Amino acid sequence: MAISLNERALAVVEEMLSKSEELRIKVIKTPSGATVIDCGVNVRGSVEAGLYVTRVTAGDLIRVSLVTINYGDFALPAIHVSSDHPVLATIGGQLGDWEVRYGDYFAIGSGPARALALDREIPKAVGAKREILRKMGLITYTPREIYEKIKYRDYYDKAVIVLESSEIPPSSVLELIAKMCNIDPKNLYTLVVPTSSIAGAVQIAGRVLEVGIYKLGLLGFDFTKIISGSGYAPIPPIHPDPVEAMGRTNDAIRYGGVTYYIVDFDDDEKLEEFINNVPPKDEKPFAEIFKAAPQGFYDVDPRAFAPAVITINNIKTGKTLTAGCIKIEFLKKAFGIAIS
Repeated sequence: MAISLNERALAVVEEMLSKSEELRIKVIKTPSGATVIDCGVNVRGSVEAGLYVTRVTAGDLIRVSLVTINYGDFALPAIHVSSDHPVLATIGGQLGDWEVRYGDYFAIGSGPARALALDREIPKAVGAKREILRKMGLITYTPREIYEKIKYRDYYDKAVIVLESSEIPPSSVLELIAKMCNIDPKNLYTLVVPTSSIAGAVQIAGRVLEVGIYKLGLLGFDFTKIISGSGYAPIPPIHPDPVEAMGRTNDAIRYGGVTYYIVDFDDDEKLEEFINNVPPKDEKPFAEIFKAAPQGFYDVDPRAFAPAVITINNIKTGKTLTAGCIKIEFLKKAFGIAIS
């Protein structure tokens, strides 16, 4: 039986609904019957809620756990993720490529609902510079191209979407999402997770595996060759300012994210070339990069999204290659950690 990302994600959502008080989340029913789960807008949320959201974004095809990483002068909680369906879980589920914009409302959309909305437009800023990126040898995909590439379709009659936003979406936005997914609004389940919330910090760190796969695909690597993956990233200290929170969550992956993949690939020399170009090449805080993007998040140079360390074991040849390093001093500075 084919895997339905939305069906699997909904099972996790239903478990969240049964634990709403424990997770410090709030369930909202809209007039159209849609279900909204507030994970940090008007509620405190929790680390556990963030772990659940991570599973939801990936259609529950990612295993998650909390660990602690010692960086010498300081230690941080971190999220460890692993999957034996890494491409479907990340590119098929987690990828935040849905620009949800309606009037004054904006959110970064991700999760299994993407697999039902194949004809939605790519973000305007990405579309405007798509040819420029391709001339640079960077590969971008439309929603339909993504699922054709990974040979996946989901036909479920319910949809689960995660919105990274500091506002609860109005009914008009939910109705638009349901229409794009070709479902009744009463069958739409929307998790709203602010970047500056506890759950937001956790679930963004939980995208470390996705960020590595995305970067490989951007460079032209055939990510369908990836068989298995695991990784971890520190959960950054919470910051109330959304822009600073955006910076910290992305820097957690850029300078503290560690990834490991098993691939089936023919050319070790070419594989090494891909790997060497994955880790970030600069040490500029992501908040600065974000502020310099005139059209916001989707106008950020896509090469900026990358894990600090990538290791790949080629199952075809037995060779293991690695690139990058964790930058502890930069993490300390980015997270505002004061050593006393």
